Formats: sequence, C-alpha cells, structure tokens
Amino acid sequence: AKLLEEVEKIEGLERIRFMTSHPKDLSDELIETMRDSKKICSHLHLPLQSGSSEILKRMNRKYSKEQYLALVEKLRAAIPDISLTTDIIVGFPGETEEEFETTVEFIKKIRFYETHVFKYSRRKGTRADRMPDQIPEQIKTKRSEKLLELHRENSKNYRKRLIGTTVEVLMEEAQEIDGICWQVGHTREYVKVAVPQDESLTNQTVQVFVDGFRDQEMMQGKLRLNL
Repeated sequence: AKLLEEVEKIEGLERIRFMTSHPKDLSDELIETMRDSKKICSHLHLPLQSGSSEILKRMNRKYSKEQYLALVEKLRAAIPDISLTTDIIVGFPGETEEEFETTVEFIKKIRFYETHVFKYSRRKGTRADRMPDQIPEQIKTKRSEKLLELHRENSKNYRKRLIGTTVEVLMEEAQEIDGICWQVGHTREYVKVAVPQDESLTNQTVQVFVDGFRDQEMMQGKLRLNL
C-alpha cells in the first residue's frame, strides 16, 4: 500500500495497474489505498484457484472460499465498479465432481470479469505429484471447457453494461481488422475497446462512446472529444 502511494506521486503517470499474487496480500490498508487513489485502476487480479475449501486446503493456499468471498465483499463495498479477474486450476488431484461443481457455483456467485482456466499438470518433486487420485486428462478437459464457457458468459454480461456509455480508454496499439485500422486500448476496468481511426492514438487517454461488441474479447465505439 505504501509503495502504491509513493508511485502515485510520480508526475505524468496517469494510471497504476498492479497484480496481487495471493489473497493473503490483500490487506484492509491496500483496499483503502485503492479506494482513495485517483490513479490506481478499478481492476484487481485476485487468483482463487478453486471454489472448494477442501481443494484449497490440499493446495496449501492458506485461505477458504469463505475468506476469499469476504475479501471480494470488502473490495466491492469500497470500490463498487471494480472488475475482478482470477485464475482457476481444474483437475487438482482428488478433485471430485461435487468439488468441481462447488467451484462452478462459486464463480457464478462472484461474477468475475475474466477467469483464466488452467488444467492441473504434474510436476516432479511436488507434493501434488505424489498425491493419489490423479484426474484423467479427458475429465480435466471437460471441466476446463465448462469453466471457459462460464467465463465467456460472465465476461459478456460485464461488458454489455458499457454499451451506450462513454468510457476512458488508454490507447496502446493499432490493429488492422478486416482492412480497417483500429486503435485499441483498455478502460480503467481492463475492458478492451477499439475505435476505427487511421491516426495513431498510442499512449493517449481518450473518451470513447461504446456502441457494441467488436468481437468476443473486444468492445467497439466512437471517439469523442476528451472531457
């Protein structure tokens, strides 16, 4: 939290986006710093790994799903428009169908903007590699596909709310799509937005009126004068 406060003092820096590697690092002080900052983005990547407390215990994650939910509730109380992204591992040794479905329901409850899904893979020398009940690859694939479909649904629902609104976008690159040059960047909530524009806008913060979906991962809109 103190480091972020110092970074915010840097002149010319408009946005701060950071990742916390573990929910244990998300202190009340850090949440308050994010809430009071004018530069820290309304986005946090907070890896969950599993929505089953039993699986989390076997992973040695040192928190339960109830403790994770309490963190999410604190974040949303302090920063109502925050977008949350996360990581999930499917097929951890011994993961039952019931434990997997518990994860599915927990993800639905949290409504993550993005969910990065990974199939557990064995690593020699680790405790998990020596665990019994290793999950067959076909089951891991099936579970992964179900979570990816849920991710697409949650992401679309989150981004749909932006249609008809004006958002601040930090432009990062130009892309040619279907023969048209698009300027592409992210909102403070980490939503990717594109506008059709030949002139480079890279490293500029602009106002964009969002009018629809560009594709599955990107919104599109019209450039507006900076407010």
